[in-house]
Amino acid sequence: MGLLRNVYLQWKALRLPWRREIFAGSDLDGNMYFERFVRGASRTRRRVVYHKDLGVSEYSDKIIPVQWQAWMRHTRQQPPTTSELLQDIRRRERIAANVQKLAENSSRTPNRSLPAHQPQFQNSAPGQKFQPENWSSHK
Repeated sequence: MGLLRNVYLQWKALRLPWRREIFAGSDLDGNMYFERFVRGASRTRRRVVYHKDLGVSEYSDKIIPVQWQAWMRHTRQQPPTTSELLQDIRRRERIAANVQKLAENSSRTPNRSLPAHQPQFQNSAPGQKFQPENWSSHK
């Protein structure tokens, strides 16, 4: 089944003169992305076919990877590759591990950037002790 699907998608990705829509690629979740050529339009139309059926309230930009969002919005010309998507996942995992390490280190050691004493606040509002002077005109 996997081989047959790959052959089909490669066939759909060929830029043949009579083909209006071509397969651009897929993400790691199985969503497929297509590009449609429209006569008279300055840009192509790009669309996504979601891997699983979602309810109306479940559609969101968070479902689509950032690299594919950029391609869909014509921010990037070439569709992202699978290796780019995998590199981004590894980068996010490294960041999460570093955040975890920082959280563990900060819980063990006191924060030296904060002052050792707590600042003293006023007991009254700034305007409570103000007494206006009598004003007189010196003309």
